[in-house]
Amino acid sequence: MFKAILCSAVIVLAACTDTGDDAGLQGNHVWKTQTDMLDKAREVEGILLEGSQEQRRLIDEQAR
Repeated sequence: MFKAILCSAVIVLAACTDTGDDAGLQGNHVWKTQTDMLDKAREVEGILLEGSQEQRRLIDEQAR
């Protein structure tokens, strides 16, 4: 009996839960500011890596 009640409760909660489709379309969610900052950090990391690779290339050319 307890298992049936528990299963029913889980099914009802799952059916009533928002899937987040609306939030995904708008791009708004609880951690939006944090994910935006992570995206910016990844962009900066890429720029720094490109700069260091260019610097290594220039040092190698000068060493020859």
